[in-house]
Amino acid sequence: MCGIVGLIGSSASVERVGRMANAVRHRGPDGEGVWHAKGVALAHRRLSIIDLSPAGQQPMVSHDGRYQIVFNGEIFNYRELATKLDAVWRSESDTEVLLEAYRAWGPRCLDELVGMYAFAIWDTHEQTLFCARDRLGIKPFYFAKCGEGWAFGSEIGALFAAGVVARANEAVIYDFLARDFYEHTDGTFFAGVGQLPPAHWMTLSVGTQPRPQRYWDLAAEASKITPSTDRKKRGELLLATMQDAVGLALRSDVPVGITLSGGLDSAVLLSLVDRAQPHRERIAAFSFEFDEVEYSERPWVEEMARHSGHHVTFRTIRPSDFIATLDPIIAQQQEPHAGAPITAYSLCFESVRSHGVVVVMDGTGIDEGLAGYGRFAPAHWADLAATEQWAQLDAELAASNTTREAAHDRMIAAASHHGDIGRGQDLTTSVRPECLTGALTTCAPPLPVFERPFTDCLRNLMYRELRYTKLPRALRFRDRLSMAHGCELRPPFLDHRLLAYMFALPAEDRISGGTTKALLRDAAASELPDALRLAAKRSVQTPQREWFRGALAGWLREQIDTPRFWSRGWVERSAAMAALSRFQAGEGDNSFFIWQWLALHRWAERFL
Repeated sequence: MCGIVGLIGSSASVERVGRMANAVRHRGPDGEGVWHAKGVALAHRRLSIIDLSPAGQQPMVSHDGRYQIVFNGEIFNYRELATKLDAVWRSESDTEVLLEAYRAWGPRCLDELVGMYAFAIWDTHEQTLFCARDRLGIKPFYFAKCGEGWAFGSEIGALFAAGVVARANEAVIYDFLARDFYEHTDGTFFAGVGQLPPAHWMTLSVGTQPRPQRYWDLAAEASKITPSTDRKKRGELLLATMQDAVGLALRSDVPVGITLSGGLDSAVLLSLVDRAQPHRERIAAFSFEFDEVEYSERPWVEEMARHSGHHVTFRTIRPSDFIATLDPIIAQQQEPHAGAPITAYSLCFESVRSHGVVVVMDGTGIDEGLAGYGRFAPAHWADLAATEQWAQLDAELAASNTTREAAHDRMIAAASHHGDIGRGQDLTTSVRPECLTGALTTCAPPLPVFERPFTDCLRNLMYRELRYTKLPRALRFRDRLSMAHGCELRPPFLDHRLLAYMFALPAEDRISGGTTKALLRDAAASELPDALRLAAKRSVQTPQREWFRGALAGWLREQIDTPRFWSRGWVERSAAMAALSRFQAGEGDNSFFIWQWLALHRWAERFL
């Protein structure tokens, strides 16, 4: 894990790329490298994880001298790839293996990679820059025009250090405020700054426009898999595939830890880590809690600790932490983001690093691959209705304490393209478009049409969450928060092979009898006690609603009700303050719209 930056064009210089590298120095506290030639400059900030010796430093030149690489992330299967390449190795780093794989196979090397990555390779013969990003977008890659050439980096701030001007992208701001959509396109909150889409590569050169090329298709990969007709065997293969992903993600030359919520995914991850790593004392575990007992995951996390024999370090999160971390986190994220949960994750990563742990894993990916969120159930019901499986539909509805009539509107919304616009994960209204100014409304882009590559509503909704509307925002904030503290976050359950298998499974392996992640719960019977294995899904929740009505109510009004915020021309003061007053008086439970205004204001003050 590192920070990468670069320039191509006449503006490329050691001095300018050095400023860019300095902007991402927190991503790589262990060293810096720069390479420069006419019309190109590359730089790298190193967080040493695999091959800690100087041989692993970047930028790195290929064996034949033709290519220079800067690389952020990990290629988990680098040892296996090395055996397929005809090379005399100078290091034990995955960077060298990646570079030689590109030298040997060109863009086809991407088909061979298992990992999380964003990298750029300069071809000294062709004078072009090959850029690629991993299949799920775990690692970031931003780029923008810079003079007649291009600038790129792991974070947007690096582009500003190169001279790119920060300007608000009001179409993205509209989607954020009116539709609760962000990170769903290749654009950003800054006009003229783009990001390379997940599972794409592109070539940058002076005088040409990039044309990203897709190299991986989840639906196509899932269609190649024929799951066993034996449910027990499907469960066994699921656990085996998860185990392989965890084993690869444990490859590291520095201490590895794990962050835990109280859910099934964390419990399974901890169990598989212990199976792959017999020396349990080497794997440190971390979690967070709130003083508000109803939001605490601690009882379930402690049950995991008792079952596994791990000690867990907890960080307690309070309203004062939210205030203290607000502006630093805005600076780290560089774009508006989710609410109070970010504070909890930030302080948890701070705790991880303070205990000497550099690599940390989490359970992200199972909810997206096995329909773990409650909002997926209506899509499953819609599929049962569409295929006239009435008995099974009634059984699922009964298990969820509802009826066809009561579930009708939710099923219609789940089956449509835009039925849940402006709604949170709990399907409550999360935005207040009526509070936006007429000027911002004129910037509204067309409603997004998300790809629907599957034949059923459930998998199309799962895919939308994975590719567009939920996972991308989670990956962005977790990357920035972990890297701000010099930690590498690894989500082994986002292994593309595992995701393809999960998306190939029959629907009853995801939702059955009102139970989510049904196959995993059954398969984990030998791994976990029932208290963990059968516990209902609990999304990570925070007392943001209570804080905004209680301890932080006055502070919040002071922060939002400022002439500088209203003068931006995005939110209309009288309507917004009336909505805030109604919320603080007890109307509604979703406070995200208030967080949006606060985050947008603090972001604009910091960057515009």
